[in-house]
Amino acid sequence: MSEEQELPAFPIRAYQLIPDPNRPTVVALAIETEQGHSLFLATREILEDLGKDLLERAAKMPARKP
Repeated sequence: MSEEQELPAFPIRAYQLIPDPNRPTVVALAIETEQGHSLFLATREILEDLGKDLLERAAKMPARKP
């Protein structure tokens, strides 16, 4: 892709990690939005990187007010 496209963004309502007993090297990450569900397969390395990136990003955000 040579041109950037603006992608729609939807708030995440829920998520779930779903192991597959037949494929122990991947896990399914199910994400629910108002538009429905999306399912992504991820390896251990991807989950580790994603977790690290999410924690780093969260640390940069202002704290939630009570």
